[in-house]
Amino acid sequence: MSPWHHRGMSPWHQRGVALVVALLALTAGLRPAPATALSAAAVQIAWLKVNAGPDPVSPLETWAQEMRLRTSVAVSGQPVALRPEDRAILRYPLLYMSGDRALSPFSDAAIAVLRRHFSSGGTLIVDNAGRAEASAAFDASFRRELQRIIPQQLQKIAPGHVVFRTFYRLDRAVGRRADSHDLEGLRVGNHYAVLYTRNDLGGALARQSLGGYALAVVPGGEMQRELALRLAVNLAMYALCLDYKDDQTHVLYLLSHRRSASPAPAAGREE
Repeated sequence: MSPWHHRGMSPWHQRGVALVVALLALTAGLRPAPATALSAAAVQIAWLKVNAGPDPVSPLETWAQEMRLRTSVAVSGQPVALRPEDRAILRYPLLYMSGDRALSPFSDAAIAVLRRHFSSGGTLIVDNAGRAEASAAFDASFRRELQRIIPQQLQKIAPGHVVFRTFYRLDRAVGRRADSHDLEGLRVGNHYAVLYTRNDLGGALARQSLGGYALAVVPGGEMQRELALRLAVNLAMYALCLDYKDDQTHVLYLLSHRRSASPAPAAGREE
């Protein structure tokens, strides 16, 4: 049995409820107190140390900050690094892995831990961080290792899927690059346990030590960076709220009506 399936409501479910409550408060124009009202929703993003590229600490810090600013959801600004075989992974509903070179084969222990994480409702977001283009070596090795965990093929996620509408309405997945507009996923039960982008999402979020963004976004510049930030928010909301599909449906309905009554976004920016 998974370590979060105890008697009563699990920590992951408690976070999901609090996130839904927070979103409902936002739709009603309320401003929840960040420290108290959302303390149960405070989550920490964990990233897998796989030695396939630079450590993604800066992008994840930006990601957490944008979640707090845009959604009022409490997300820790300190991401935690874990080896794939570390059983502590089972405490984190949202995992992130990036790379710009080939992955080394996972150990049998890592395969078992990740399989358990997926089957228990966890989500792994995988980011191909190749610089000039998507890394073919990372892509091939990631797909190989994923087959060892869950023997299924990644599938293209339709633009109308809820992951593109959890907070922002999007119809494509971009990052620092926009080589492909596709988002791929692997389903386990009723949810996508793996979400895969080939556009270096983390590169669009990375910041310099003085605060400015570290890397240029091509070909769409700052407009594309904003879409990448919105995608990051959507992916996190999907991973953290997916156990509450009925409530989430109501949240999406309210959010869509709230936005329809809001001023139109700046030209070229997608709502």
